[in-house]
Formats: sequence, structure tokens, C-alpha cells
Amino acid sequence: MSTIGAILYDAGRTLLRPRMEAPDIWDFLGAQLGLKLTRERALPDIGHHFYSRFGEDGMGSYDSDEAARSFWASYYMQAMRDAGIDLPEETLHSAADALYDWYQEPEQWETYPETLETLEQASKLGLTQGIISDWGTDLVPILHAHEVTRHLDFVVASAAVGSAKPHPDIFRYALTRGRLQPHEVIYVGDSYISDVLGARTAGIEAVLIDREGRAPEVDCPVITSLLQLFDLIN
Repeated sequence: MSTIGAILYDAGRTLLRPRMEAPDIWDFLGAQLGLKLTRERALPDIGHHFYSRFGEDGMGSYDSDEAARSFWASYYMQAMRDAGIDLPEETLHSAADALYDWYQEPEQWETYPETLETLEQASKLGLTQGIISDWGTDLVPILHAHEVTRHLDFVVASAAVGSAKPHPDIFRYALTRGRLQPHEVIYVGDSYISDVLGARTAGIEAVLIDREGRAPEVDCPVITSLLQLFDLIN
């Protein structure tokens, strides 16, 4: 690996995770619909739902706040249909919109146990740090509320720049923003397609974070904790 001068991160499922788990989501949607929903039911696979849309809006799913809202509304509506909820489209859409708005509140998110320690350690090493994330323009207030921004040099949210992963434009925008060259950057995220392959389109080396050890064998470094990034850099 080349000499590294910067670490760039994905946000969701990399630095941050939602406090709400699947059973709580069903409770929330049930309250919106006035129904008692089964808490044990799994939500649809988010990756499949996203990548199946490439023929429609694909990589544009997060390139604006409106596109992000539309994507998540369709995801939650599909979950409700899969659960056998037979209600008018507008009723399902209203519940899905309410859940999307709920997730925009900073208190519904938390950092992973090692997130702040990793950011602090990288700062002490003099590394440039930034975020490249498929997210709405509400990302910065969420990061700020959890003291993540005090360690960052910049944040690139797809809805703010009009380009989403895995398209190279969002990565190139971040390189320009940070005055960085691809060879001096390492990027870490939880999606092989969006994060690893996306970073490579811009010439950036990428690391997959797989905290639960579920990823298949892949052609890139895999870590289970952000702190392991320093072993790779060293």
C-alpha cells in the first residue's frame, strides 16, 4: 500500500449506526398505520432493493434529498407490502415518509464504539480525514451532534453534490475538496459495490469493513474494526 496521507470514510454502517433496529421499525410503522405488526419479521434486503433499481434511477438514488426520500419511501413501502399490509398506496407512503423524517433526527443515530478513538488517532498522526457518503443534506448536523465533525476536514454528502456512489464523480469531488491525490488516500466503507468498487473507479484504494464477518471472500483488505486501519497504514 502506498504512503497514506488521508483516510476517507463512508458514514452509515461505517462510522454511524441507527439506534432503531428492525423490531422497532415495525413498531414505528405500525403506530403510523394503527396496526399491530409482527416484530420478528425481517426487512427486505436493502442491497438487493438498491441494486435492482439500476435500470430505473440506479446511481441517482441519492443524488438529491428528493431522490433519497423517494428511495427510502419505496423501500419501506415494499417492506410493508411484503408483510401483507393491504392498505391504500397513499397510506403506506405517508407511513414511509414519517419513518424517513424520523431518521433525519440526530438522536436516532450513534457512533460505533471505536469511531471517535479512530478519528482521534488519525488526527494525531496528521492524516487528512473526510467522509464520502450516500446521504441527504441532513448528514452534517447528525455528525456534528455526535462530535464526529471536529475530527474531519470535510464532508461530502451525495445529495449536496449531485452524485452518488459508486459513480466516480463523488469520489473525484472529494479528492478535489481535500486537495488529495488518489494514491495517498485509503477509503473505508461497508459495501463492496458502492464503496470498494466505487473508490477504485477514482483510483483510490479501498477497505471493506465487515464487523459481523458476513462478507464473502473479496479482493480487498477486510477489517472488523476501524482501529485495524492503522495496521494497514503502518
